Amino acid sequence: MKASPLKFVTGKPALLIGKSLIIADLHLGIEREFYHSGIKFPSQTEKIKKRIDALVKTARPSRLILLGDVKHKVPGISLQELREIPEFLGHFSKKLEVEIVPGNHDAGIEKFVPPGVKIHPSSGFKLGDVYLNHGHTWPSPDFLECRQIVIGHQHPLVEFRDKLRYRFVEPVWTKGRLNREKIKGRYKKNKKNPVPLPDVVIMPAFNEVAGGVAINGKTDREFMKKFIGPVIKAVDDKTVRIYLLDGTYLGRLADIKKAKL
Repeated sequence: MKASPLKFVTGKPALLIGKSLIIADLHLGIEREFYHSGIKFPSQTEKIKKRIDALVKTARPSRLILLGDVKHKVPGISLQELREIPEFLGHFSKKLEVEIVPGNHDAGIEKFVPPGVKIHPSSGFKLGDVYLNHGHTWPSPDFLECRQIVIGHQHPLVEFRDKLRYRFVEPVWTKGRLNREKIKGRYKKNKKNPVPLPDVVIMPAFNEVAGGVAINGKTDREFMKKFIGPVIKAVDDKTVRIYLLDGTYLGRLADIKKAKL
């Protein structure tokens, strides 16, 4: 049975697939990195917990899927993460099913998650006709059977500047299509496969202080070179479309690069 089509949660960096709520890039414990850089910053874990609680209350999902980078420190695990993450995950596992698709920051997380929290392979998994993958590894070949692949990892932003050169950034949804030539070496059975490739949906980071990359920042680098990970490297620049969290369509990547936002 196929899952329901994915739905973007208006104004939030989250989406729904049937009764599953998906969010990416929590980066719990990132404040320790700020601290070691000389910046005193309070823990955001409780704030993030309340934001997710609000989503659960309104969307009423039965499952919460964390699409990678639940924790922040790499390599290793900080004392803050050891203290906060088990309680954080336990808080939600009492209400609904909690599943994790590990990201590149999540090495060792299986050692301290509460019982009942499911951890998928880092390659991801199929949820109906949508494939879920953090974005730092190649997905398994069955992602080619899906209509869409959803990834995180990139933290996409768009940059705005006013006449006084005041700069601010906003998180965005990014959608594009895979280039068949760029993946045929990895997925050989795709060489003669006439079936359309899945569209790629890139999630914004849920943690508001996790930073990101402005896709229209002042750089002459191509879109695929700005971001990291095998899936995004296989996206065709010409097909990329950008949306604000409220659903506003900003245009194609090429148009945004030229515009003075």
